[in-house]
Amino acid sequence: TRAGESLLPHADGILARMMRAQEDLMLLDRPGHGRLRIGATVTISQYVLPSVLRELRESFPAFDISVSTDDSRGLVAQLEAGDIDVAVALETSFSAPLNREPLFDDTIQMALSPLHPLASKPKIRTQDILEESFIFYNQTSETFRLLEQESIANGLKLNTAMQVGSMAAIKEMAKIGMGIGLLSPWVAEQEIASGVLVFRNLPWRNLQRKWSIHRDPRHEPQMIEEVFSGICQNVVQTLQLRTEQLLLQKSVS
Repeated sequence: TRAGESLLPHADGILARMMRAQEDLMLLDRPGHGRLRIGATVTISQYVLPSVLRELRESFPAFDISVSTDDSRGLVAQLEAGDIDVAVALETSFSAPLNREPLFDDTIQMALSPLHPLASKPKIRTQDILEESFIFYNQTSETFRLLEQESIANGLKLNTAMQVGSMAAIKEMAKIGMGIGLLSPWVAEQEIASGVLVFRNLPWRNLQRKWSIHRDPRHEPQMIEEVFSGICQNVVQTLQLRTEQLLLQKSVS
């Protein structure tokens, strides 16, 4: 019935919170034990979480730590359903009701093979990219939505060479000249260091994304969540700093 359909999401939320409460009570009998269910995008899972989880497990060896991977919108839905405790994701209109702790900002740029004509061009203008083919991240992602929104705002439609589901695939395709990859430099530290990818700004206003650690406001955060947040901040700052230094060295050389 329509009434049942309306009630179902509320009932699911209540059941999830009851299960969480029951598990928390059980953990009271096991001092030092607990769990943390982390949600993260594919990019964060691949380039940030490995270092974070290593430090987190050293600090909380008796905790059950799990990771769920989804896009930013999917992670918001998992938080609201009580399926995860924290999520590292892009800020979207869907995440407005959640508690958000800013993590970092990044900018989408053009990743090119060093042999690409635009790689060494002193100044890239809008007309220079009209005939180029671009490699986008998955069209269901928040990143694709932002790219599409920004290109329309600048009066052009970027030609699509390929849409893929991972930043690693975008990098590999850009390296062999299949198109211009659209991604942020911090996911390409090794490629920048080895000189197989060159990053250039888009010829219009740079596309900036905001990453945050999201939490459900309906439950009190655990100490492990606060530690997780602090480790994430340190790992991201270090990663971004290393990448910025590499880009500066390459531009000088």
